[in-house]
Amino acid sequence: ITTAIDENMTALQAMGGSKFVIPFLEEVKEWEKKLSTIGECCDIWLVVQRKWQYLEGIFVGSDDIRLQLPDAAKEFDKLDKSWMKIMAETLKNNNAREACLAEGRVATLTDMSGALDKCQKSLTDYLETKRNAFPRFFFISDDELLSVLGTSDVTSIQEHMLKLFDNCAELIFARNNKIV
Repeated sequence: ITTAIDENMTALQAMGGSKFVIPFLEEVKEWEKKLSTIGECCDIWLVVQRKWQYLEGIFVGSDDIRLQLPDAAKEFDKLDKSWMKIMAETLKNNNAREACLAEGRVATLTDMSGALDKCQKSLTDYLETKRNAFPRFFFISDDELLSVLGTSDVTSIQEHMLKLFDNCAELIFARNNKIV
């Protein structure tokens, strides 16, 4: 889609520079505006999609994170419903021009991107508090830390031991003198 938009924009600009465009000048300008809006919408759409995919795995897949960040989880739930509605509408009518030029689509996606950024910020702040409580968590990525924090299985830390502690490949977990 992006390639087609770029090619058509180039063709329209070439037409606009022609001395024979005068009878069609308004139509050319209208199409330039439409293609520009479609390009902008596609760009923001992809940004929102990436952010949504990342946060969906966290907020939908982890009850612990939802409990720790209830406001962000509620906000994500609203965004999730909006995203699903947009995608359902697009599935019914999968014409890129109509999907991108739908009333308020660019503004909606822009607002969603900002709201997803706020959810991401809440998540980052939460992870920062966990890292401040146990500084060794600074040695693992956000995704790895989420995999540890998002499960009730204490043995999930095993795969990250070498990153957290030098020369410590694994821990032995015991409960009541029994190895778990």
